[in-house]
Amino acid sequence: MRRLLPLLIAAIVPLACDSGGGDEPEPPRPAPPPAITRAELAEHLAALQQVADRNGGTRAAGTPGYDASAGYVAARLRDAGWRVERQPLPFAYFRLRSASLSIDGRRLTRADDFQVLSYSGSGRAAGRLHAAGLGCAPGDFSGLQSGEIPLVDRGQCFFRDKAAAAERAGARAVVVVEPVLSTRGVPSGTLAVPGVRIPVVVVSRRALGSAGDGSAASVSVDAVTRRGRTENVIAETPGGSGERIVMAGGHLDSVAGGPGIDDNGSGAATLIETAEAIGPDPPGARVRLAFWGAEELGLVGSRHYVKSLDASERRRIRAYINIDMVGSPNAVPALYGDGAPELAAVLRRAAGSPRLRSVTADSASDHAPFRDAGIPVNGLFTGATERGPGGRARDACYHLACDRLRNVDPDVLVRMARTTARAVEALAARAQAK
Repeated sequence: MRRLLPLLIAAIVPLACDSGGGDEPEPPRPAPPPAITRAELAEHLAALQQVADRNGGTRAAGTPGYDASAGYVAARLRDAGWRVERQPLPFAYFRLRSASLSIDGRRLTRADDFQVLSYSGSGRAAGRLHAAGLGCAPGDFSGLQSGEIPLVDRGQCFFRDKAAAAERAGARAVVVVEPVLSTRGVPSGTLAVPGVRIPVVVVSRRALGSAGDGSAASVSVDAVTRRGRTENVIAETPGGSGERIVMAGGHLDSVAGGPGIDDNGSGAATLIETAEAIGPDPPGARVRLAFWGAEELGLVGSRHYVKSLDASERRRIRAYINIDMVGSPNAVPALYGDGAPELAAVLRRAAGSPRLRSVTADSASDHAPFRDAGIPVNGLFTGATERGPGGRARDACYHLACDRLRNVDPDVLVRMARTTARAVEALAARAQAK
C-alpha cells in the first residue's frame, strides 16, 4: 500500500459511527467458506516469500520477483477454473544505483536511517540544512539561501509537491523528516511519477537526532528512471449470468526494499482463496479479480486498467472491493469508512462479530481509479504505521525488509479472507438480481 502525504489512512473512528446507531445488535458471524483455511493461505504466502528470497528479497514491479509472482497467481487462478488475462502494463521503472546522506559529519545508513524516494533525481548537494516547515505553503521556501538544503516535515501534501516546490526555489536536494514509529528502518516511498530532477531523501527523526536547522549536510543520489513493462493479472469466472460484473482486487507488487508479504501478499493470498471458494460458476453475476502491478509506484496498474475500459465496460462493474494489507501483526480489522455505504453494509454482514472498524482510505490504494470513474468502491484493511493495540504500530515492518512471512497474523488473515469471499459472493448475487 502506498503511504503518500498527507497521511491517507486515518485513525479509527468510534464504533458508534460505523453503524449509525449504537443500539444495533451485533450480527452473527456467517459460517466460513470451507475452502479458506490457514494452511491454504499460508501456502500462498510461503510461495511469495520464496519468490522474493530467490530474487534479491523483493517482488517490486519490473523485477524478476514480480514476474514470478504474476506467474504464480495466474497458475493458481487457472487451476481454480477461472479465465486469466495477463494485461501488459507500461510504466516508468526506477533503479537506485547508490546513495549517501551525511549530517553533522555522521554518515547515515540507507534503509536503517534514510531512504531515497522512487523517481528521485540524481545529483550531489552539500550545505547547511534550512528548516522549511511542511514545504507545502507558497512561502515555505522563501528564506532559502543559495547552497542550503531544505529540511521539511512529512505531512499535509504529497512528497512530489514538496520536492517540486523546493526545486523551483533553487534547492539542489531536499530532505524530508519521517516520524518513524518502528526502529527497524525507514519505509520506502515514492514521488509517484518521474520529473523531479534533484535528489529527494527521507530521514527518520531518530537518525536525525539533535541535528536540524543549520546543521551541515551532504546528499548524493545516483539513480535512473527508464521506460519498462510489467503486467496486471486479471481473472474472471467463465460462469455467471447477465452483463453485470462484481470486482475485487489488490496490488501484487512489493516495494523495492522488501518482500511485501503483508503489503500485499496478504491481499494476493486472499484473492486466490476467494477465487477457489467462489469457483468458476458463481450463482449470480460474473466475478472478476485483479492483481495490480506497480501500485507502489503510484497506482499505475489500476489506473491503466480503468483507463482501458470504455464507458459501457465501466458501467458493467457494479462494485469494486479493494484488498490491501489484511494480515497486519498488530491488526485493527477495518473497512473504508469513506467508501460506498451500501458496500460497507455488505462487508459488515460478511464479517459478522466483532464489528469491523472504519478508516479513511482517500486515494491511498487501488480503489481510487474505480471511485474516480464513478464505480462504487470499498475495501478491507488491517493497518500500516498507524498506532494499534498497546500504542504500537499496526505493522512495524510496513515497507521494510522485515515484511516477511512471519510478519503476517494468520488468524487475522483468515478472518479477512473469509469476509472477502462472503462479501464478493453476496454482491454477485445482488448484482444479478437487480
